[in-house]
Amino acid sequence: MQTVREDCERTIKGEIMNAKQEEALREWLQEAIVPLIEQVLVKKLGQAMSYAATELVQPKREWKTLDPAEIDQGLIQSNNYSQTAGAWRDGVHWAQIKLKEKNDVS
Repeated sequence: MQTVREDCERTIKGEIMNAKQEEALREWLQEAIVPLIEQVLVKKLGQAMSYAATELVQPKREWKTLDPAEIDQGLIQSNNYSQTAGAWRDGVHWAQIKLKEKNDVS
């Protein structure tokens, strides 16, 4: 008695299939090929999900503040140059804290 694999091999070699051989081929495909296809699909789905998680989600950006030289430059260019430098710097510092709070998404 021939095995399912032998029947399939004979069919692949070009021998004419009878109903039994055709059924054997279908069984072999179901047992051998379908699980391989499922494995590939699962792997590709995992890769797609990984890509989506890393590339499609908005990346976190480091918050950058003004350095003291930039703050001083802003004071010089403003209409409020007559204010004390300390009050100017305090106002800028307060604004940076509030903006960071509003923009912090973590």
